[in-house]
Amino acid sequence: MVREFDEKGDEGIALIAVLWALVLLSIIAAALSLQTRSGTRIARNMTESAALRAAADAGIQRAILELSDARFSGALDTVKLRPDGTVYAWRFANRIVHYSIQGELGKVNLNQAPQALLVSLFGLAGVDPTRAQSLAGAVADFRDEDNLKRLNGAEGTDYRTAGLAWGPKNAPFETVEELQQVLGMTPPMYARLAPYLTTYSLGFAVDTNVAPERLIEMLHRAGFRNFVESHGGFVFTIRAEAQGSDGGMFVREAVVQLKQDSRIRFLGWRQL
Repeated sequence: MVREFDEKGDEGIALIAVLWALVLLSIIAAALSLQTRSGTRIARNMTESAALRAAADAGIQRAILELSDARFSGALDTVKLRPDGTVYAWRFANRIVHYSIQGELGKVNLNQAPQALLVSLFGLAGVDPTRAQSLAGAVADFRDEDNLKRLNGAEGTDYRTAGLAWGPKNAPFETVEELQQVLGMTPPMYARLAPYLTTYSLGFAVDTNVAPERLIEMLHRAGFRNFVESHGGFVFTIRAEAQGSDGGMFVREAVVQLKQDSRIRFLGWRQL
């Protein structure tokens, strides 16, 4: 049997094939366009992130320059910027940089403060008296070298009972951030306490030249006058926040020590 050639049918099939080819090409074009836009957006975000990082680093360097220009005579009377946490705004490369200098010796030393002082400090951060006693004991047990539990303290058994995979360090705090590992400490509580604590000061005393006013008031009110003195502290935390026009932000912190000859020594450096 001879099959007749269906010209119209073949034309229909060809038309459908062409239409499907056009659909496929449209999908490919859309995918390439999306990929191009995504790549452009990623590149733009990376560029903006690098610019914000450079601006934050510039804020750190600007603050260090202010410190380096100071000439000390036992006090911080020649520093142009107040080293008490006051925030300053500065425009750098079309971006706003907020930076501050906080004297570390104007804070409570987490390794040397007695329990009674810690209790008062926790109260300043809004912790109720009973919980403040427990936290102060837990801090003391965390930093001492033994496994003997203090009154209201916490040792390894208490951490395991609480379901934690770690116990007390039984060694001095190296950073304030380690306070978050102490049994009973919560993130909101830590956020309120951290600005008043340090591990960089060399003695018990809090330097009134650079200490937050609320901390000085608390120390006097609680009767810890022997913890307050003016001696001109030369260890500082510098914080810089760079903000972009699209709402992006980059935060940098550096802990520096200013030598008597105005040289700077970096003690810590981190990105937040």
